[in-house]
Amino acid sequence: MKTANGNPNLTFFNQYWMVVLLIGFVSTLHYITPHGDHGEHGAHARHIMESANSFDWNAAAHGIYRRLYYFPIILAAFRGGMIGGLGAALLVVAIYLPHAFATEWGLDHWVMADPGMRAEKILEILLYLAMGLLAGQLVERLNLTSCNLAMTAQNLQHTLDEKIAVEQELVRSARLAAVGRLSAGLAHEIRNPLASIQGAAEVLNDDFPADNPKHRLLDILLRESERLNQVLTRFLEFARSRPGNPERIDLVQEVSAVIDLLANQKDIPQLVAKMPDTCKVRGNGEEVRQILVNVILNAAAIDSSGNPIQLVVSADHDTGRVRVMDTGPGFSAEAIENFGTPFYSSRDGGTGLGLATSLRSAENMGGTLWVDEKYDGGACVVLALALDNNTGNQLGSELS
Repeated sequence: MKTANGNPNLTFFNQYWMVVLLIGFVSTLHYITPHGDHGEHGAHARHIMESANSFDWNAAAHGIYRRLYYFPIILAAFRGGMIGGLGAALLVVAIYLPHAFATEWGLDHWVMADPGMRAEKILEILLYLAMGLLAGQLVERLNLTSCNLAMTAQNLQHTLDEKIAVEQELVRSARLAAVGRLSAGLAHEIRNPLASIQGAAEVLNDDFPADNPKHRLLDILLRESERLNQVLTRFLEFARSRPGNPERIDLVQEVSAVIDLLANQKDIPQLVAKMPDTCKVRGNGEEVRQILVNVILNAAAIDSSGNPIQLVVSADHDTGRVRVMDTGPGFSAEAIENFGTPFYSSRDGGTGLGLATSLRSAENMGGTLWVDEKYDGGACVVLALALDNNTGNQLGSELS
């Protein structure tokens, strides 16, 4: 049962037991209090209590009891709104009527009669009903206003939370932009002396035979310089944020090209693809291949089980997707929250620039790159691009 206050857990007894108790108590006082000059009981009471001049006290007591009925009526209105208030008023009227008009109805031999004037009792009954309706209506309006205020406060809090989140994101974006501009300048300046270091190391390396310790040291210098150069290249690609120039490409062909490219890489496990015969999307083939390579390399670095990495191409209403799935530990909640954030990586030695550049490239092509959190077999990264208007997809071959 749902109450006026909106609490469905209150039963009728829990809601109205106090109301019924008060009505019963006041009615009992009405029916047991002597009244003076009506019927045999009144004559008997007057004879016994005449010396104490109790008739005026009895009449005044009945007047007080009539007013006491307003308390349970108002309480019922607060508990159940208009229905509760009117219901309590009707119950009061039903119990009070035999007492009020016992003499007129010939009931004064069995029922104690109210000594008040007839007009006064009729007016009191009308006021009971009016009070029940009025108090119930006011309580319902009060509850409705309280609900509206609570909802408004909730909406304001939600809006405030969104405003704070937007402000924080703007501050974060501004800081990242400033750091990005500064870092891009530093990276560009670092590449020039790095190229000189690489050239000098190559010249010196030719002066020492392969079994010379200095030759091995120069090999290390060349290898690490090349790795540093690749990091700088990826960072500069991320910082440039080139606008996309999407064209019609076949997503199936791009995935096949990536599989052929990585087929002989010793650190890459077997790649298994399930694809339709064709899936034409809007994008840039070179950037799609680079995104898939970055995601596959990241999956291979994280998943040490050696199980195949699966690539599934699918299409629905207006989107073509490539799902890259591995059997590794998957993404943590922190990694999902920071997916695509530069310089965040969950593995040792990672810079996070590969996924950051891939996410930027996908967005430049009008698509997106995201983590499927519902996948529970490991990690699943999804590249989604808009389908070309004239695309036709047919489920077909499986490549490996």
